[in-house]
Amino acid sequence: MVSPLNIPTRRRGIEMMVLSATLVSTSGLIFRSFDDIGVFEVVLFRSVALVLMMCGVISWVYGWQSLTVIQKIGFWGVLGAAFFAGAQTSYVLAFSYTSVANITFTIATAPFLTAILARFLLGEKISKPTIFAMLVAAVGIGILFYSNVNFDSFVGTLLAFLTACCFSCFAVILRKRKDIEMLPVLLVTGLLTIPVGIFLGSWEDAISLRDISLCLIWGAILQGFGQSLLITASKVLKAAEVPLIMLLEFTLGPFWVWLFLNEIVTFGTLIGGSFILASILGLTIYELKMAMKRV
Repeated sequence: MVSPLNIPTRRRGIEMMVLSATLVSTSGLIFRSFDDIGVFEVVLFRSVALVLMMCGVISWVYGWQSLTVIQKIGFWGVLGAAFFAGAQTSYVLAFSYTSVANITFTIATAPFLTAILARFLLGEKISKPTIFAMLVAAVGIGILFYSNVNFDSFVGTLLAFLTACCFSCFAVILRKRKDIEMLPVLLVTGLLTIPVGIFLGSWEDAISLRDISLCLIWGAILQGFGQSLLITASKVLKAAEVPLIMLLEFTLGPFWVWLFLNEIVTFGTLIGGSFILASILGLTIYELKMAMKRV
């Protein structure tokens, strides 16, 4: 049987990437739709759903070899999962303090943070266009922090920046060990965040079935299925195409909460976010043109 994650064409890969970005962009909307549930309770139920989904996906893709594939991720795979777990936890925490727009725009700086870490840890050179794009993005981040004079918003933006840092560490590990299979790493990520939810959750009040259902949708569909699509699609796309399509996630995230919940984007967030998105878009278009010339 051919797995649905085996992509026969680039067109199919682009379609899967767009679907992934669209699904993940609704994370903020789901969080804002909770009735009464603690952040770490969300982490727990979301992680359980992620683990169950990834067990199903890995079994479907690898069959009887599933356990062997999971074991092969080794130390570096577990370390990468630990950073990814940190990113996922701080990501959820950030929603409790600031707007979805602040969070998505701040996390959009992850490619630049990855480039900096890769330069110092892996010796990868940073091109002049990338440096220019990083400077533009840095201006955007500065505006985001400066405009968040409210303490809670500042903390939320800081947590979002921590999310981007953790994700960048995760990405650098994967660059260092390109032999690591990503799907089992997602499974380990869920296993690592389950104890976080259990031990840090307050568990004082009863949690509604609606809130639990939203957590399960977030973990299984948005994280498990959505990120599995992203991982598989990235194998057949040009490097510059991935951040270009991911711009859809950063753009749609604030749009959903504005459309359904009337969460307004502040002027400072809009300006800062525009700098960040413009830096990614400009660099991606440049890299795509360079890639076309080399073909």
